[in-house]
Amino acid sequence: MLNYIKKTTQKNIAIILLITIGILIKLYNFNAEDLWWDEMLSFWSSSPDISFSKTFHRNLDVNLGSQIVFTYLLKFFYLIFGYDPYISRLLPISFGVLSIPALFLLIKKLNLNDHLFLILFLFLFNSYIISYEQELRTYSLIVLLSILSFIFFLNLYRKNDFLNLTLLSIINLIGILSHTFFSIILISQFVFLLINKDSTLIRFSLSQIIVGILFVLISHEALISQLNTKDIWHSRITIDFLANFYFSRFFSSKLLGLIYFTLFVFVTYNFRAILFNKKSFSFFFLLVIFFAYALPILHQFLRKPILTDRYIIFIIIPILILVSTGLFNFQKKKFKILIIYLICGATFLDTTIRIYKNEITKPEFKRSLKYISESNYPLIVINNDQNYKIIRNYLMKLNRNININDKIPNEGKFWQLCYLPLTNMKCDLNFSNKQLDIIDSKKFYLVEINLYSIF
Repeated sequence: MLNYIKKTTQKNIAIILLITIGILIKLYNFNAEDLWWDEMLSFWSSSPDISFSKTFHRNLDVNLGSQIVFTYLLKFFYLIFGYDPYISRLLPISFGVLSIPALFLLIKKLNLNDHLFLILFLFLFNSYIISYEQELRTYSLIVLLSILSFIFFLNLYRKNDFLNLTLLSIINLIGILSHTFFSIILISQFVFLLINKDSTLIRFSLSQIIVGILFVLISHEALISQLNTKDIWHSRITIDFLANFYFSRFFSSKLLGLIYFTLFVFVTYNFRAILFNKKSFSFFFLLVIFFAYALPILHQFLRKPILTDRYIIFIIIPILILVSTGLFNFQKKKFKILIIYLICGATFLDTTIRIYKNEITKPEFKRSLKYISESNYPLIVINNDQNYKIIRNYLMKLNRNININDKIPNEGKFWQLCYLPLTNMKCDLNFSNKQLDIIDSKKFYLVEINLYSIF
């Protein structure tokens, strides 16, 4: 008895320590990099200085209506804590933190207590998930909502009651309002119940039809906008994609992605009798993964490419659970322990290296503005017509001691600031008829500034 209590206590302490380290990693250096373009769109559309109606239409204009839930949550965050880019990323990080107890509960409900430490470890040290928890977009919210959807669907499957059906419907509605790809989870839930001819199917189907109707009523303008857009930036799926199915992205490197992909294929094949048992929840997770790839690929052939890795970020949870389930079913104990140490060690090392290297991946606006502020010429001109207000809104919040305009002054000196991804990686004043002389120039990552004199 005392030995059992001692082991339980040690296990609980290890889990608490793991979660604490995981939270600290999420918070570490979260504000080291500036916002990139998509994050600036979130910052712009969720401004607390405009009405809720204006927020809706801004989100429709710049995000094609997607992530409307995140946009309003961010707006409330700003109304409470202030419109400050320096604290903005605390909201998506909070969704990441809330995902920990949600995942803990899901593991418990799946009766995977022996897998708890492994799954939590792989989740908490997944640098891909950490990177999106530190980004001012909806993806960390999607991960949280997907876990909650899995929990309430599992509850409904085991106990066909009105409460779980209602909670599941609410979560699913919030999910598809957060991102259209969340509908893949709903489709997987329907197919799972259909294959099992479960008594829940009719009630579930009716409730999700209501969810669909509410979604269309709320997001019909967004859906029309998305269907009519001709701006195709998604890459077409090629043979390279079929080599690892984004695993190199989900697990942050080609090597680590190869390890996870190999393990996933090995586990799926060797334990197919367990995983493909149509009544098991492992089979449901396989359906989620299958439809996450199959439906967007089908859409590409019928219309246009729409698939990118972050849109299906929610499949990382099923992948981790299935890999863990397979590992714990290995009969050879030494081999099992070796693989667990390998995957944990590689995951931990990847995250540690990324923290240590601290690579710059986003535009260096703060350094640019600091350089300008230290000069005697605080006037900045941004020559990008339609995006001027969005960039100015962010830069003015970063540094209130500068003056930003979209027109060249009649005399004197001024700085030109170019966010290079929006200017075809060039920085010039080709719209000006004035005679200008460049007297200083500085390049930062994805940002270039030039000091001009008018003569």
